[in-house]
Amino acid sequence: MRKIKRVLCTRRTALLGIAGAIAEITGCGGGGTDVAGLSSGGTGSFTSGTISGFGSIIVNGIRYNDDNASILSRDDSNANNQALELGMVVNIEGSAVTPPANATGLPTATAYRITYGSEWIGPVSNKGATTFEILGHTVDVLATTFFGGAVQQFADLTTAHFVEIYGFVDQVDGHIQASRIEVSLVQPTSYKLSGAISQINAAGRSANLGLIAINWSSAAALPAGTADGSFVRVRLNPIPSGAVWTASQIDLLNSPLADLQDDHDYEAEVHGSITSYQSSSSFVVNGIPVNAASARITGTLAAGVVVEVEGNIRAGQLIASKVQVKTSSEIESQEFEFYGVISNVTAQTFEVRGQTFYYDSSTENRSLLTRTPLPYVEVKASRSNGRWYAFEIDLED
Repeated sequence: MRKIKRVLCTRRTALLGIAGAIAEITGCGGGGTDVAGLSSGGTGSFTSGTISGFGSIIVNGIRYNDDNASILSRDDSNANNQALELGMVVNIEGSAVTPPANATGLPTATAYRITYGSEWIGPVSNKGATTFEILGHTVDVLATTFFGGAVQQFADLTTAHFVEIYGFVDQVDGHIQASRIEVSLVQPTSYKLSGAISQINAAGRSANLGLIAINWSSAAALPAGTADGSFVRVRLNPIPSGAVWTASQIDLLNSPLADLQDDHDYEAEVHGSITSYQSSSSFVVNGIPVNAASARITGTLAAGVVVEVEGNIRAGQLIASKVQVKTSSEIESQEFEFYGVISNVTAQTFEVRGQTFYYDSSTENRSLLTRTPLPYVEVKASRSNGRWYAFEIDLED
């Protein structure tokens, strides 16, 4: 089992040291322990990013209780309280965030509304060392990319498979950085791609979406306001006409802030790709307008880069206090956390919330696995070769 380099400064200790404030800790190495931007200052919270743990649901280092949340698919607006999986990209509207009660806990909040949705659906082709393609478009697979369905790791993915991709699209190079990949041997009834639309011919009902040519049969299919360079999500007939794919649905990327209540003061943390870039003080992240005129910016901003943005929601935009560019290596160093009762302990593995974790002599507090009765714990883990490796186990009150 590979060892994980632990760092001295963490999101939780920062919040403990500055109760309820937005903290900035310098000198914290390791790349995977960002300081939380949400605290107890607002009357509500909004976060957008990938699910990185359960018990209840953990996104951007905040532990949201989702017991009574409305959970909706972005694609069809249907409610599905069993749909959420690790690596899915979600938007969460919730209560104000409470700092953690101890050094091993996470900030907590209650989720009111959770929306989720994938970006691409299609057949696997041209598999490489860490990439493959869907309809000629490249999927970048990281060490932290989750797999579900027919295979559990990248090594087992083949061109016989069809996939549904969650993640962040780079409009500049047309790649998607995959956070979750659902795999099936059954061809879906429709394919899906997202990205920048170009060379729109409204009269001829045709355009280009990234590397492919598309057309549509109804004039009403193209949303009002769609222009060259707009970010769109497109449903496609799985059988092309020659080299042209027929679109059954075209949607503009809309801001999820439109669903928030106007009378709430929302603190916000957003993780995603810059889908429209005007300047370092004005850009859009996954459809969310960002005003970064007064923000502390780390890294070089540009269209397509993945960022983490912290701030407050005002008048339909995120007023940023901090913007940080996230590299692939920083994303891959992320730790994952699970809360639940230990079960099914063996000499090498144990389970929490249905997940199997491997452990060895380097796992901190592994003696908790011998307690009777088996306790409720927090498990910190990393993902490698389709397996979970626990590097720390802590009692959870």
